[in-house]
Amino acid sequence: MIDRDLLISAVGAWVGNCLIFDQLDSTHFFARRLMEQVDTEDIPISPTLILAESQSGGIGRAQRTWSSESGGLYFNVVWSLADPSCIAQLPMLAAATIHQAVTAVGVKDAAVKWPNDILVHGRKLGGVLIHALHGARLLGTVGVGITTTETPDLSDIPGLAATSLADILGPGDADERSTTLITTFLERFTKSLHNPEPTVEHWKAHLIHTEGETISLTTSSGQSISGTYSGVNSAGHLMMQTSDGLKTLTGGDIVEEDENRETR
Repeated sequence: MIDRDLLISAVGAWVGNCLIFDQLDSTHFFARRLMEQVDTEDIPISPTLILAESQSGGIGRAQRTWSSESGGLYFNVVWSLADPSCIAQLPMLAAATIHQAVTAVGVKDAAVKWPNDILVHGRKLGGVLIHALHGARLLGTVGVGITTTETPDLSDIPGLAATSLADILGPGDADERSTTLITTFLERFTKSLHNPEPTVEHWKAHLIHTEGETISLTTSSGQSISGTYSGVNSAGHLMMQTSDGLKTLTGGDIVEEDENRETR
């Protein structure tokens, strides 16, 4: 279990509220419910960290179930956002700052699988979810899941295996690692909201994909699209050269990649 006093003390510079639970259905669902309540009842809110020791209904992108046993790090942060233009950049900012955070705890050779999964030597360490609420005001949340000690079974995700901080770094102080990871993320992400360009460039520089490699992507509707990776545009959308021409894709899962590409 995480040292709650240590965490609350460490994150005080970046959040006004720190909510820690033994278990939730999902920190992401809790954050969304909180945002709806704040918007409906016009309640002032400062940046809020929501953390659960375990989740009974953790989710990944496309509403996929995500293994959420004790031993993982599951949290969301809710912000009131001043600039609507930042919404499109949130996935890039979140993935880049989580990449920076896992690097800060000692992980080497981490990379970003488009759009926002964190891989180490081809294995998934974690990822992020984004949600924005355009109501009486603009609210946003970033959900983060990082595997710390128990490596989950990802057999339902074609071509993807998992790893954990314990697998990568060996035995160590899990509380210290988790606290460092969260505080680094909060610091870097908060700063990126005011100056996003360097963080967007960090995201682009650490994408694992290389132009010209063969990829296959499954969209949220289940459509499979194959072609060659042609980079990303300024909005972070994936560009793929297909037999039907150049396509710009806003979401989906890359499920097959060039076997000859060297993994980082």
